[in-house]
This record gives sequence, structure tokens and C-alpha cells, in this order.
Amino acid sequence: MLLFLLSGGMYAQEQVFNVQRYCIDEQPFKKGECNVTGNEYSFVFLDTQKRSVVFFLTATKMKYKIVDSGVFAPDKNYAFYTLENEKGQVEMRINKQNTKIEFLYPNTHVYLTVGKSTKAVN
Repeated sequence: MLLFLLSGGMYAQEQVFNVQRYCIDEQPFKKGECNVTGNEYSFVFLDTQKRSVVFFLTATKMKYKIVDSGVFAPDKNYAFYTLENEKGQVEMRINKQNTKIEFLYPNTHVYLTVGKSTKAVN
């Protein structure tokens, strides 16, 4: 019974994604190309219960509210999240293996490779 309670609580907790590498593609978009790449301090905090996402990309912190989510229709291997803050909306996609995250801004696409340190926290 205790194991059931502990495992059930995991789904309500915040997920932390430790970004190992980022690739930033700026308009005009070229599939598979990066204008900027790096592996500096970057994290994504996803809290589906609080409906929030915090994205740290090097020295930049972006906070979002989740306004919609579901399975990405063109590729069922990805979940999508429509995010919103004072600057507008952005689409975030995460693959089922939790190894790739995409932030699709109107003028910039950010592709993240997530390391094995991804975990849930209290």
C-alpha cells in the first residue's frame, strides 16, 4: 500500500529536466541547423499540477502558464503544451522518453537534449 501511495504521488510532483545540450534555430528556419549551440546551465521545470513551466536557458529565466496540452497529432511520440506568459504564447513538445524538448517561438526554435538526470522532485 505504501508503494502505491508513493508512486501515485510522483505524478503530481514537479519534473526537472537537466538540459545536456541546446540548439537554437533562428528565422529563416533550416531543419537540423543551429545558429547557437551550447551546454551551459539549463533546466526545464514542468509542474502539471500547478500548470506551470519554468525554463532556464543559461542566464535567462522564462516562466509560463500551461493553457493547453495533449498528444501531438502529427507525431504521437510527443506531448505538446501551449504555454503563455506576458510576452505571448509558445508551443513546447516533449517526447515520451523525456530525452528531447522543443520550444517553438514564432522567430526562434529551441531544441533541447535532456540528460539521464531527469527526475521528479517534491
